[in-house]
Amino acid sequence: MTLPTPEDLGNAPVWENYIIAQTTQASLGLIPQGALAFGVAVDGLTVTLTCQLREIGDADTADLEEIAQELSMLLGEHVSVTIAQEVHDTPTITPHDTVAWTFIARSEEASS
Repeated sequence: MTLPTPEDLGNAPVWENYIIAQTTQASLGLIPQGALAFGVAVDGLTVTLTCQLREIGDADTADLEEIAQELSMLLGEHVSVTIAQEVHDTPTITPHDTVAWTFIARSEEASS
């Protein structure tokens, strides 16, 4: 297996990495206050922002809609950006997720 280099990207997931970078830019300062986890799933030209929260409030939805609008502007009209909100008690992250998580809240025990 050959690892990618700046001169030869090889099989590097360039599109997915581009979307993750743009998602991070679009979400700066906008991730909902009560978010447990936030990330993006990429399926070709379909991009889904996923946010795990303890409860879904109007302010959280507004923040996510603003992130989606910012991301849509960065990606252009050919990419479809949608939002998925999930209710959890704690961040639920597995190695099998199709979501690239860009934010995961610290557990309350770790921050004490």
